[in-house]
Amino acid sequence: MTVTPSVDNNETVVRILHKEWVIDGQLQITAFALRQGESYISVNRPAIDTFSSDVSDFVSKHADYKVSDEDLLKYRQASLDVSAVRNIKVELDQLSAEVSVEVEPRDAHYKSHAGIFTRYDEKNIKGGQESIQDKNDCLMPVKAILQKVQHQLLALSTLEEHEIDKSNVIPDGNI
Repeated sequence: MTVTPSVDNNETVVRILHKEWVIDGQLQITAFALRQGESYISVNRPAIDTFSSDVSDFVSKHADYKVSDEDLLKYRQASLDVSAVRNIKVELDQLSAEVSVEVEPRDAHYKSHAGIFTRYDEKNIKGGQESIQDKNDCLMPVKAILQKVQHQLLALSTLEEHEIDKSNVIPDGNI
């Protein structure tokens, strides 16, 4: 079994934002929601040398992530400090949910790709999962755990807008 090294605490990760996740200039909590069956939130690592070209390529191929005006193609991102993400704590009333939030590199087409995982008892919590059992055999609602993580990620994030670096995009008619 290959152990993936964690992303360094000193790094920043960014979530490339879908148009629907920013309304009236405000980042929405839905930007940090796990879809059905997903075990992590996709992010990219600016510290990786391919970051700029990875993001430019992704945004140029996915219209819903572009913020366009007449002359420029832009995208929005939510920046997060890895150490702050790792310090997220979740408490559910009387239930003892020792949830960890981890940032790890992901095997993907883009070298700068990483994921933000929410884990309980070293197991990934997935979108759409109903509950998890704690150490006292109590069922904990996954939706409540994930909502608390989403709120904290939203509070920790900084909304930024960037221009696509067209020199890093392979021309294929998408721009």
